[in-house]
Amino acid sequence: MQHILLPILAFFARLIVSRHRPYIIGVTGTVGKTTITTHIARFLVEQYGNKNVSYSLHHYNGEYGLPLTIIGCRTPGRNPFLWIWVFIVALSRLLHSYPRYLVLEYGIDHPGEMQFLLSIATPDIAILTPVEPNHLEQFGSLDIYRANKLLLIEHASIRIIHESLRQYIDLDALYYSLGALSDIDAAHIEMDISGTRAVVQYSKKEYPIKLPAIGTFQIENLLPLYPIADALRIDPTHIALYASHGSPETGRSSILSGIHDSMIIDGSYNGGYLSLREGIVSMRSFLHSHRVIFLIGDMRELGDVSREIHEQLAHEICDIIPHESRVSFYLVGPMMRDYVAPILSSHFHTLLYLSSREAGEHIKDDLAQNQTDTIVYAKGSQNTIFIEEGIKLLLGNLLDIHKLPRQTASWMQKKEAFFHSLDK
Repeated sequence: MQHILLPILAFFARLIVSRHRPYIIGVTGTVGKTTITTHIARFLVEQYGNKNVSYSLHHYNGEYGLPLTIIGCRTPGRNPFLWIWVFIVALSRLLHSYPRYLVLEYGIDHPGEMQFLLSIATPDIAILTPVEPNHLEQFGSLDIYRANKLLLIEHASIRIIHESLRQYIDLDALYYSLGALSDIDAAHIEMDISGTRAVVQYSKKEYPIKLPAIGTFQIENLLPLYPIADALRIDPTHIALYASHGSPETGRSSILSGIHDSMIIDGSYNGGYLSLREGIVSMRSFLHSHRVIFLIGDMRELGDVSREIHEQLAHEICDIIPHESRVSFYLVGPMMRDYVAPILSSHFHTLLYLSSREAGEHIKDDLAQNQTDTIVYAKGSQNTIFIEEGIKLLLGNLLDIHKLPRQTASWMQKKEAFFHSLDK
């Protein structure tokens, strides 16, 4: 069935793009990809309205997700009747008006997928975020994975690329990062429990900005908006207004109230090396005023470099966090147990778990016994880690459960099966 549906889905998506020729903004990379895509889409909606901007509310991005985004439908799964409805909607999209702007996320997990996605829609503006080891079991090496990601920028008229990838680029591009050598950068970054402030520097001008989220990387994820605003003739000061009331997507460093007046930084949607490292760097700013509990889980899909990357993270943590700090590490997963814990335990209070729920129970007890100003920073890969289920036990307001990732019935069924397997 898959071999029949995918070509038809792609065919309709190509027709829609060819027929209406929307202005396409495409994003790929590994770190911050979905967050930046969401920022772009929300910002454009504020400027032009919902009718003029199309994007995925469900973060679809792969060989099925991208054409479904273009058509404007949720995945029908295995329901043949819903697939018929998708194709009816596709015909309607083809024959009627279509939004002027189309924001697409290009996610790949196997060789050849980027070429397939680009055969459907080639972006006018291409954004390439940092690329870290991911899906290496399918690609074989970081070099091959990165080369596939770089395909996105080849035919774009405007390229916005993270500074870390400059050495791999031989095309005209704008580079962004928190470093002073980039075309778009930020300075005077300050953080407190209300959020993060900075001054963005672009095209010889400075733009103050504040975001109600914690982390230097939160500011970095906003930087591509400035050249996009420039290209679309939008006043760049509108970005600060957008950022002031913007908030991260669920599980992407959102701020939640915890029990016993603690604060939770929820990064449980996923966790790769760079994003974990940047999150830990951000927590360093609070060590003078808060006790910090790190609830972190395995980084997955690293293939043969899994041990190397986990040990590298552990050594980085030892360099980032002063050893006398009031911190504790609650580590979840076999790779954290085997590769990270032996290094951290020499310097910090470190506890090991296979279940995020069990870790959450112990953190709950810890918070009850030590009611000082505490921040819980939580992050990890998703499948068989599910850090959000540990967070759930720490919420000060149970109504915030809906703010956690993967709370649908289908996801909860998968989680229950996993946690039940640990009890056997």
